[in-house]
Amino acid sequence: MPPAVSALPAALPLGVAAGLTAALASAISYLVSRHHGNRDGGGSFRLLVCAHAFMGGASLPILWWLWPERWPEDGRWLAPLVGSAICYLAGQAAVFAALTRVPASRLAPLMGLKIAILAAVVSTLPGDRLDPQQWLAVGLCVVAAAMLQRGGAIPATGLAIVVVACLAFSLSDLCIVALIDALQDARHASGRPLGRLPAGGLAMAITYVVCGAMAVVASAFRPHLRPRDRRDCLAAAEYAAAWFGGVVALYACFGLVGAMLGNVLQSTRGVMAILIGAALARGGWHDLEEQVDRATLLRRVAAAILMVAAIAIYVGDPG
Repeated sequence: MPPAVSALPAALPLGVAAGLTAALASAISYLVSRHHGNRDGGGSFRLLVCAHAFMGGASLPILWWLWPERWPEDGRWLAPLVGSAICYLAGQAAVFAALTRVPASRLAPLMGLKIAILAAVVSTLPGDRLDPQQWLAVGLCVVAAAMLQRGGAIPATGLAIVVVACLAFSLSDLCIVALIDALQDARHASGRPLGRLPAGGLAMAITYVVCGAMAVVASAFRPHLRPRDRRDCLAAAEYAAAWFGGVVALYACFGLVGAMLGNVLQSTRGVMAILIGAALARGGWHDLEEQVDRATLLRRVAAAILMVAAIAIYVGDPG
């Protein structure tokens, strides 16, 4: 049996574990953001800036390790790099703002709306049209969002911020794809171009380094965004560890089992966030999560599972 085929069964459990770890880390990061971001009026954005300064520093060794001998000479990777960093930070800022108004268990499943928004963006591009299977996925996504709004709807302002976050992340995803495409032309010392996975890792590292640099500059000009004490540093480290750990796990998942299954596994964060939120509410953490009845909890879980199914249909469509 060829090595690539025989290696798949061994890689599959590890890849699935990495994908579920990424989903869990993402769900936890939302809870950490809501917990620490609600400490005071400026706590949310201070946490955002400090955490990305930490993640930028953590990305430097990865960038050094993946640094190519020769970068693409045409410089066409610079525009998508700037676009991915700016759109990503805008999306993160919107998420942090939303979490001051919406419990994490309500926000995480709704982030699946990114599929519908990405589909709307892609459908406007020349030569890119959605097929019936992809439109079915979009429809299921909208139905799932409507189910999540039943029984205690998210305020209009909070929902609008979630939509902004999904739009920003969708644009960031398109920029990242363009960045990876451009970085594949970078060369090893042997003269060989980078493969898709190393180019993806390089794109991740350089994007977070740029975001970290932007965070440092922002804190230099806006003193209120600097950590005030040890608690601020600890909060930023907790969020950075959860979010960046999830990103690394997701890239490992993509490398082991592919982007299609990886995206589906990542989308289970909505189900995880709902279950974790229910456990926290039951334990008395009502500042983090709202207490709901059994019927509402089951409806939210069903909606989150429907969102996972919609994403699976969308990313699994070869068209």
